[in-house]
Parts: sequence; structure tokens; C-alpha cells
Amino acid sequence: MNGDVQAVRGARWHGIRTCSRRMQDVLDVVRRIAEFDIPVLICGETGTGKELIARALHALSRRHAAPMVTVNCAALPEHLAESELFGHERGAFTGADRTMLGRAEAAAGGTLFLDEVNSLSCGVQPKLLRFLEHREVSRIGQVRPSVVDVRVVSACNADPGRLVMDGQLRRDLLERLAGLRLDIPPLRDRLEDIPLLVAQFFEQDPLANHLGVTRVSSDVQRRLEQCEWPGNVRELWNVLRRSIVLGARDGILLELDETSLEASVTERRDVVAVTTGLPRFRVWTKEREREYLQELVRRYPKASERANLAGLPERTLYRKLQNLEPQRRCRGDFAASDRSVV
Repeated sequence: MNGDVQAVRGARWHGIRTCSRRMQDVLDVVRRIAEFDIPVLICGETGTGKELIARALHALSRRHAAPMVTVNCAALPEHLAESELFGHERGAFTGADRTMLGRAEAAAGGTLFLDEVNSLSCGVQPKLLRFLEHREVSRIGQVRPSVVDVRVVSACNADPGRLVMDGQLRRDLLERLAGLRLDIPPLRDRLEDIPLLVAQFFEQDPLANHLGVTRVSSDVQRRLEQCEWPGNVRELWNVLRRSIVLGARDGILLELDETSLEASVTERRDVVAVTTGLPRFRVWTKEREREYLQELVRRYPKASERANLAGLPERTLYRKLQNLEPQRRCRGDFAASDRSVV
């Protein structure tokens, strides 16, 4: 492993922090290919940090002094996508009162990053393919195309092979985009990175800095490492951001927003159960926790007794019981002693 990539452990590397071997392997490839102009396709789930990888590729390349232009393809209206990417001449269509450079020309000399490239319509994909093949831009209404020197990095949040099979992505376009493919592991496959990512959140988040929250308790840390995180790093940070408003004291995050965490767990589809008849381990343990809490409530009426037996702070246990079966609160099944810990 190259020393530059080893330095990622506990430190910043173009905004990326990791101690995961899988992620470090990705960063090692990034370092080795950055200087070459080969097109790169970055694949990974939403929130895994694909744009950070693209920015690292640009920063380490010989093009780093030129701009990196990012295009969120999913946000481009279909009728404006061609104009946004490749520009238009004055008078090319109604409302075109001046010549406008497209994003490709704006990135000249640098890097054009096409995020969620699989969102481009079937009508625009052939035009992008032609641009990749010839490095020529034809603005709408332009007679002669313009040659553009730019490196193209793209990203997609789904399996590109499946996208081709489903007719959402042209095979020839995929072949052009993926001169080299990088697969970013999801957060659930690198849970060892959570302490680093949590520390990074507290360093960078304005709300955390404003409230003076700098770290999480050991209980919160363990809870974070038990989640599936279908939204990956972005979801982790969102949960932390929502939690610090009510769950922090004396600069320490003591309690998580359990509603957000429940959404994280239930949003993840239990594929293993479908194919093998066995639930995922965390799903199984969650169900055992549910059964335990139900029995705890049945046997012990006082919150202090329950918390002492469970070995949990009363406040934490109260939150778990709140999320256990919300409809029970409407029937008054929780004693006043449960509410006293809020």
C-alpha cells in the first residue's frame, strides 16, 4: 500500500477518511490512475462519497489547475439537458438571446464530472457518446463543432450492467464511460470507518460547532455501528445532525434520534431472507431485542427497575420503548414513571 494512501488512516486525504482496507484499495487505484486521461466510471450507492472520489482524481491529475465542472444529470430537465451539456448559439431556439457555453466547454482543460449519468435520457445519450468518441462539442445551432480538451469522470448509483439490461443505459456509452471502473463499498461493509466519519462530522458540521458538540458517548458509538446505513455516509451525518439538537449535553451526544435509526433499519431490504430463508443477523437481533423489551414491560412496571435490569440508562430505555410499539402510547400502556426520565 502506498504511503500516501496509508496516511488516510485518521487523517484527511482529499476530504476522505478511512481505515477500511477495501476503501484504501480504492484510493490506491485513484492515486495510480489520476495522472492518466482515461475515462473513469465511479459506481456506488447514494451517499458513499462518489463525488469526493471524483474530486480526488481531479486534484491529483495534471489538470488540477483547471476547473472541475460537476453536472447532476438527475436534475437536468430532459428538454434542457443537451443545451446544458453542450451549449447553444444565439437564436438557436425561442428564448436563446445569447450564446451559452455548455458544461463540457466550461470544463475545458479540466475535468467534467457527470454525476448520476444513468439518469440522462435516451435522446441525450447518443450525443454524449459522440462527444466521448470525438471530443467535439456541437452547440445547438452551431455549424462547425468545437474541439474540447477535457477529462470525463462519471458516476452512477446502480449496477451499470443491470442498467444496460433494463434499457436505461446504452451499452456503447457504458463502454466509453468506463475506461476504468471504481466500485465504492457501502458504509455497512466498512463499519470500522464510523469513528473517523463521526469525528469528521463534528469537525465540519456548522450546527455541531455552534452547539459545541464534539463527540459521542460509547453507547451512541455502539449504536451507530449496529445500523445498516442504506443512505451510507450521507445518512450517518443526517442522523447525527438531527440527534445533536435534543440528544447532546456538555458537548457529548448522549442519545440518537431513534426514529431516524428505525427508518435506516427498515429501509434496508432483507435480500438474504428471500434467497435463503434466513434473516440478516442484525434483523434477527433486532427482533430478539423487541421480544426482550416486551417481556421487560410485562414483568416490571417501574422504569427504574427495567433500566437496572437491562443495564441501560433510563432515558435510553425510554426511547427504545417509545419506538417499540408507538400505538401502545395511545392506549396509555406506559406508566407515568416512564415519562419522568424525559
